[in-house]
Amino acid sequence: MVKITMNQVMDFRNNIGFFSSVNLPLKGAYKLNKIRKSLEKESDFYNEKFQEIVEKYSRKDENGEIVFNEDGSQIMIQEDLIDECDKALTDLQNLEVEVDNCNLTIEDLGEDFECTPDQLGALMPFME
Repeated sequence: MVKITMNQVMDFRNNIGFFSSVNLPLKGAYKLNKIRKSLEKESDFYNEKFQEIVEKYSRKDENGEIVFNEDGSQIMIQEDLIDECDKALTDLQNLEVEVDNCNLTIEDLGEDFECTPDQLGALMPFME
């Protein structure tokens, strides 16, 4: 087992599209798939708690709908609850969880594996 933060769980999940599109040696593909499956319930938990935080701290219009900024890219938070919301989000992101460690190695990824430093960073908690 390895301890990682929810932030690391979501970092891996945000890169899953890339990891899924790369042809890897069988052993590497197997280990990445095991990691993905072990993180699914943690990711679901994160999404559920994130939604609860959004519901609790977001501004609502007269119909009870969440208010977004002018370009629709950000949820507006109630002015008097911004610090409390930030703390709740930080606590969620820093929450430690234990997941199976598949002891992924550079060799498992194959000689032709190429990725960005950010993508490699998403794999680092699972590397030997």
